[in-house]
Amino acid sequence: MTALARAGARFATQPLRGPCAAVALVGNVGAAADPAREGGRAAAVARARAAKVRPRLAALGGAAFFDVDRDTTVLGAVCPKAKAAEAVSLLLDTVSKPIDDATMEAAKHEQVRELTTTAPDVRELVYGCAYLDTPHGRPVLGTAAEVAALEGATMTTENWAGAGVGCADDVFAALPPFEEKDVQEAVFTGSDMRIVNDGEPLARVCLAYAFPKIGEKGEDAATLLPFILGTQTPTPQTRREPLHALGKLQRDLAEQGIATACDAAYAPTKSHALFSIHWTCPDVRCEDAAYYVTANLARLAHRVSDAEIEAAQRAFAAARAAARARPAAAAAALGRAAAARGAPRGGAGVVAVAAADVRELLYAHVHDCDHALAARGPVHELPDYNWVRTASYDYAV
Repeated sequence: MTALARAGARFATQPLRGPCAAVALVGNVGAAADPAREGGRAAAVARARAAKVRPRLAALGGAAFFDVDRDTTVLGAVCPKAKAAEAVSLLLDTVSKPIDDATMEAAKHEQVRELTTTAPDVRELVYGCAYLDTPHGRPVLGTAAEVAALEGATMTTENWAGAGVGCADDVFAALPPFEEKDVQEAVFTGSDMRIVNDGEPLARVCLAYAFPKIGEKGEDAATLLPFILGTQTPTPQTRREPLHALGKLQRDLAEQGIATACDAAYAPTKSHALFSIHWTCPDVRCEDAAYYVTANLARLAHRVSDAEIEAAQRAFAAARAAARARPAAAAAALGRAAAARGAPRGGAGVVAVAAADVRELLYAHVHDCDHALAARGPVHELPDYNWVRTASYDYAV
């Protein structure tokens, strides 16, 4: 893996076997920069740019992808390795030119359709609970009414970092200088939102806590936490693991037959960082699931074994290797790291995490701390806010 800053440009590359490469431009402006009452603008602009460059990339045998979060915008391409430099040139040309009205209108229409035909994801709704009434709490896609009312395709000026998986450094020779922007730090408020819908078969719940941002103490331990709990994104290997090989939370839920799915996420940025656990379960098991989730988190503030840490580090290493099988996602993650840090973070810090680091992290960020919770579906049996707060320090697992 290489990370370079040539003539002020910022980019990173890493090798990839096979005939394909993925390249991405990552702008350091995201949905949190959307003006008031213009939610979804960053996402609509990114969607329009992807639509604009898509036919030109197709002529190279490639395909476009885009992604927007609260702090960054990604525009990228998956293409044959021999065409990577041309793909980067097309991406740079696209982000440097204004978007015509017809393309923007089509992007808005597609985004409104997505908003009106897809049920809200609690993993997105929890941001509104965590950062109540702030730019970071607004939905990335905005609301259907906001997107429909957008005028023009202007956007706050971005600076672009580059990332390539399976390509050489020289494909970014034309990348312009990258300038740091002042970061508007998000203010964690914490709150609780429940959308009761008995027509849904399962309750969907997301519980989140404010965790260390990029560069803050505890970041490495927080990165390892999903693997300690056993709630990292499943891979073909982890799906075949016997119960005794799973993290304790995942093992508890599986043995009791409580939750149909459970996963955790930690994606720090310079402005904010949430650690969230998402699960689905029948309404009658809502309290049981909440108990095991909160009890396992509270336990780690006081007691975590070296064996748990070592197993989590092995799972972390396997997940890093498996991530290369998804070149578009790998390029986006690599570019976001280059934009935020100047260089991607290796795994050395996570490998060095000790049990004491995990206990300190959980005691500082979970033990008797405010939380955010979003839930929808049949959630009548889900405990209230005060129950969850008390459970963060009163446990027995």
